[in-house]
Amino acid sequence: MLPRFLRRLGAVLIDGPRVWVLAPIIPLIAILPEFAQHIVEISLGMFESEERFKELGMDPLRWAFAIPKLTGYLLAILATARFWTNLREGLPWWSTKSIGWRVLGLAFLANVVLVLAMEGVDYALADAGDIVKQGVTLIVTIATLPIAVWLIAGLLGDKDASLMSVYKSGWGAALRIAAFSAVILIPLMWLHEMNHQWAFGQPAGIVWALMVFDSLLVGLLATGWGTAIHHGYRKLAEPIEG
Repeated sequence: MLPRFLRRLGAVLIDGPRVWVLAPIIPLIAILPEFAQHIVEISLGMFESEERFKELGMDPLRWAFAIPKLTGYLLAILATARFWTNLREGLPWWSTKSIGWRVLGLAFLANVVLVLAMEGVDYALADAGDIVKQGVTLIVTIATLPIAVWLIAGLLGDKDASLMSVYKSGWGAALRIAAFSAVILIPLMWLHEMNHQWAFGQPAGIVWALMVFDSLLVGLLATGWGTAIHHGYRKLAEPIEG
């Protein structure tokens, strides 16, 4: 089991960057809006100092670019996960033919119900202590992990997935997705954060170079995370094509 897990983890680390070669438009979906916001941030003088960055953090012009940036990032993650499914099916990366629409719809509704239920739990525990709230939230989050896996199943074309099947066999997928995602996100998010710190107070040329690098880093985050989701969902005994 462990050798298979490590081989799959190695595939995640290799295949995330490979998307840049096999489907270069996908990382651009995340990179371009990220860089557009950096242009605004530089023009506002946000990197003059950390204090200046905090002062202008809620600037309306900067926030006007936040939604396209976050949307592009999410779409690049989903497109990457879909890319590997379409590659296996012999379809172009943008095709939606292999999506399990019925499964996706049911899982989406289940997740909406879950969110509403959590709101109800939060309301019921309004007078409880923070430890109780955090404990209940943790228990519910762990207990409902397969529902998130069900959503991924539909996205990745598993048209036979059901709520019962993901509660029977989705725990392993949830743990693999979480583990692979952590390996991608923890170091790259740290680098993303530090990149901004390094830019404060630097000459314009260095700031521009760091922000170009940061935009590319966000593209790598998106393709790495999308690959982690796809490869984590697939059983370890299954081959990863491509």
